[in-house]
Amino acid sequence: MVDGLTALVDDIEKNHKVTYKHWATPGATIGSAALDVARTTCRRAERAVAGLQGKNIPVNPEIIRYLNRLSDLCWLYARWIETKLE
Repeated sequence: MVDGLTALVDDIEKNHKVTYKHWATPGATIGSAALDVARTTCRRAERAVAGLQGKNIPVNPEIIRYLNRLSDLCWLYARWIETKLE
């Protein structure tokens, strides 16, 4: 599943013109704002799972990789939506 998300990220980066002026661009549309919230939620979940590892609770490391890639994809989709408005 992580490889599938990575393939989507790679496709957007290679085949779609995505531009942005700042790393933390707030959502310019309802869609990009929703994706920014989704990204924030993914990052929070990633930190929570990493925190479990820090407490010696067994965690499948693929979960952290998946959440990381998913948040990257949300960020790229949000910027892509905003780019389409330019």
